[in-house]
Amino acid sequence: MNMEKQLMNRIRMGDEDAFSMLVEEGLAAAYKTAYLILRSKELAEDAVQLALEDCYISIMKNKDIRNFKAWFYRLVYSRLIDVYRKNARNLFSDIEESPEAIEKMKSKSAQSEAVHNENKQEMLTLITSLPQDQSVPILLHYYEDLSIKEISLILNENTNTIKTRLVRGRKKLTDLLKKNNTYSLEVKTYGI
Repeated sequence: MNMEKQLMNRIRMGDEDAFSMLVEEGLAAAYKTAYLILRSKELAEDAVQLALEDCYISIMKNKDIRNFKAWFYRLVYSRLIDVYRKNARNLFSDIEESPEAIEKMKSKSAQSEAVHNENKQEMLTLITSLPQDQSVPILLHYYEDLSIKEISLILNENTNTIKTRLVRGRKKLTDLLKKNNTYSLEVKTYGI
């Protein structure tokens, strides 16, 4: 019988020191793992404590544990996921109960608002530099949130013609953005 099995049998018989001897070796690594995932000392301690409680209960219920170290790490991982989920739920419920937090999340900083407005103005300048048959559908579609069908009615054009002009306009706009080296990440990643 290996040492882990002997310690588990001693725990079942009421030896209080046997449990600490059994978990002592993996406790520091379990806490470190929990801390790295949860990024909080308190939450990591909670997860490890829950895992220790479940571990003790499983041993007392004569659960068949073949490789204690691997089983214990899996138990710690499961508990830290539980703690993470519970904490995320509590965070969102705290936000829902706090109108100030909701307002703060909705509001933009003056700097981000200024950057957004500047980017929008630069984009408008590039769009208006396109030929009118391409710039108008782009402006109506992206800035006025009109559907292709609505644009076709406004411009008295076929919907396929509007789609073609949107595609050509976006392609030319992409080329202009690449040439100006503006929005290079967005162009490479998302197109327009």
